Amino acid sequence: MLDFSVNEELCVLCGLCAQDCFHGIIELDEYPKIVDEQRCFECLHCLAVCPAGAISILGHSPEGSSPLKGNLPGEDMMATLIKGRRSIRSYKPEPLEPERIQKLLDTAWHAPTGVNSRSVHITLMDDPDSVKKFRDEIYDRLEDALKDEISEIPYVVNLFKMVCQQMKENSVDILLRDAPHFIIVSAPQSAPSRTADMTIFLSYFELMAQSMKIGTLWNGLLRRVVESVLPDLKEKLGIPEDHEIGYAMLFGKPAVKYQRTVERGEARVRRVEWG
Repeated sequence: MLDFSVNEELCVLCGLCAQDCFHGIIELDEYPKIVDEQRCFECLHCLAVCPAGAISILGHSPEGSSPLKGNLPGEDMMATLIKGRRSIRSYKPEPLEPERIQKLLDTAWHAPTGVNSRSVHITLMDDPDSVKKFRDEIYDRLEDALKDEISEIPYVVNLFKMVCQQMKENSVDILLRDAPHFIIVSAPQSAPSRTADMTIFLSYFELMAQSMKIGTLWNGLLRRVVESVLPDLKEKLGIPEDHEIGYAMLFGKPAVKYQRTVERGEARVRRVEWG
């Protein structure tokens, strides 16, 4: 049940909910109503577009939402946030507060997905002691794993050997950068746009983290370890067997503070005219 309801005292019969419904399943019959619940893919556009705040659906109401007017960042602030984002490779040892991690995850969860499938699976390791144990197990096993023929990663074997050498000789953790937390995103292979969905989620996650002064690092090495070098870790992490791994991301309190944006000039664009 969609639990679609209209506050008749507030509804002004503007019809915007019906106009904006992607599947066209809202009709005005004195007041708005859904005529085919099976075709609703739960986008909640009807709730968001209603200027009078008259529509509730799926247990969500206007009272539980935040008004957009007056609460959005200006374009210059948003540009600075995006331009000021940096990859963080040095972290403070103390963990983030659980409520801040939850806020970060819950906000990124609003990232768009193909046909609103919402199939992204988040594997979180937020306990710093667990992260260290996980890291130590990887380093303990990595050199032996590299001795086997791993057809998927011949071009990165030397890189992983260097990673092991740096940890053994200099106690430098290139793999996890001594970060206190990480996430790995995955999605079922049946998901209609899984690759895009996972990348978009992490992009939203990273930008929200930036606004919260939380550092992040896209981690292809960790993804490769779990996906190819030590594939049994996938099961140990609880990632479903039929899931494709998208990427891994480290996060925590940054131990380095950047002072300004880095300007990269104008975008390379090929403008095309047609007809």
